[in-house]
Amino acid sequence: MKKLLSLMALFVISLLTVSMVSASTPSTLGGLSTDNGTVKVEVNGEEVDPNALLTVEEGEKLDIEVELSIKSDNTVDDKGNVLQKNDLSAKGIEVVARLSGYEYSDYENLEDSTALFDVKEGTKKTVHLELTVPNKLENGKNTLRVFVLDRNSKEISQTFELNVESARHSIKISDVSFSPSLTVKAGRSLLATVLVENVGENAEEDVKVTVAVPELGLTASEYVDEVKADDHEAVDEMFLQVPADAKPGEYTVKVTAQYDDLRETVSETYTLKVMESEFVKPQLKSGKTVLAAGPEMQSVAAGKTATYAVALTNDGSAAKAYAVEVATGDWATASVSEKLVVLEPGQSKVVYVDLTAAEDATAGEHLASLTVKSGSDVLETVVLKAAVTAPANAGSETSLRNGLEIALVVLVVLLVLLGLVIGFSRLRRDDEGEEKYY
Repeated sequence: MKKLLSLMALFVISLLTVSMVSASTPSTLGGLSTDNGTVKVEVNGEEVDPNALLTVEEGEKLDIEVELSIKSDNTVDDKGNVLQKNDLSAKGIEVVARLSGYEYSDYENLEDSTALFDVKEGTKKTVHLELTVPNKLENGKNTLRVFVLDRNSKEISQTFELNVESARHSIKISDVSFSPSLTVKAGRSLLATVLVENVGENAEEDVKVTVAVPELGLTASEYVDEVKADDHEAVDEMFLQVPADAKPGEYTVKVTAQYDDLRETVSETYTLKVMESEFVKPQLKSGKTVLAAGPEMQSVAAGKTATYAVALTNDGSAAKAYAVEVATGDWATASVSEKLVVLEPGQSKVVYVDLTAAEDATAGEHLASLTVKSGSDVLETVVLKAAVTAPANAGSETSLRNGLEIALVVLVVLLVLLGLVIGFSRLRRDDEGEEKYY
């Protein structure tokens, strides 16, 4: 009996302990969880009716505004004097908005939340959240949920049904690949491959895709004839030649797609890192003119062309004209992109020199002389070196030529034989016809 009484006493003490603990951790939602609190939700400037469908489009941004207010709940007498003050302030709460029902939620921003904040009794507090409806969210009914949470209380939640539709016209830049990468040396080419996706209801024709680096004055565009609804199309490769004198640093690459008769535009940005060129190395500073040329040595096959870059900078206080001349022996011919360059003070220019090795150039190292003049003054003479190699396909070309000659002879013989056969056949038919006539 005593044991039973002891167990009952222990059970009662446990209940009292749980009640005391619960009382020591009151709800911090305050008046928001009572009739004195209200939570109103607006989406894109319109108050949401929990009993009506809100129509949104795939890819649309949802600006969610949540207003929280708490009325005072003080006990007053007939004269308005406060007899008992009840603090209904909400403390340390957060608001969360979430879209549900999307298969690839790990790859999309389907939830947004606020930092912790307080709402004092007798005041209002408005917070803003933003969600983007995924482009591949299944059309039809979907759910938007808004939660008001604190540390230890049951949340306040509101649920709104969304009617999701596809936009009539909508193009998305699904992927952009850069080769060799988004780190490029000055003077090298940047290759961009773009994949566009039609997430709208209508097929799109003549989609214009542009890749540009505005700070370097670079741009390239291609057209896609047609992108069907819910389909992808790869855009033809686009090349951007990074100037050899581009300063090392980071530049913005902007990829743009224009569609719906070029009325609509979507874009993505990337960061390009340009490194110092290995082809243009400072070699001379003559007075107020800076000259750089490179590379010092190139390997070129007989009959092929090697290109050298020459950078000129006018560091003087007056405009100057520069003449660029190249001399070679019989081993090559030379051409210059600009033989006369006029530079204003502080201006730079890159000139390209092409050395085309002769078909019969001997293998080994050859030299060319690059001369830069200003007026009658020779500023500098730079030696350009080229290591000439024999054409890798010289033997194969000879074999191919011999094979073609043999094939031609065989073809002529066959044609002659065929002509003889046809001639004899006609002659035989003529003889047979004459015999039957008689």
